[in-house]
Amino acid sequence: MHQSINQVRLRGFLVGAAHLFVSRSGQARVAFRLEVWNDDHQPASRKVPAGVDYFSIITFGEHKVLLPQLSDGREVFITGQLRSRDVDLGGKRRSVTEVVAHEIIPLKTRLDAISDHALEAA
Repeated sequence: MHQSINQVRLRGFLVGAAHLFVSRSGQARVAFRLEVWNDDHQPASRKVPAGVDYFSIITFGEHKVLLPQLSDGREVFITGQLRSRDVDLGGKRRSVTEVVAHEIIPLKTRLDAISDHALEAA
């Protein structure tokens, strides 16, 4: 059996709430930005890590039921694939790379995660 090499696993925090979009054909799509911390070994006194990456996440279909849980600051675990596409922004062509999520697992809020991290470091 052939398994795709294009696999992504991310754990991070939503930046802003997720948004539901419905295409002209009626297909539901949920989109949000994910903040992923690069340094797990940070001092407990810091609320924001030194290294942060941001990813655009989209998902289709059944994940729209998670929309109420996908609020600003919610920690989530995502598995999916990278996808690149060209978009037209006011006459300018631009390439966009995003993560198409196949699985989204809501975890805790940012405040809970920071609290837990501080307790682990103590």
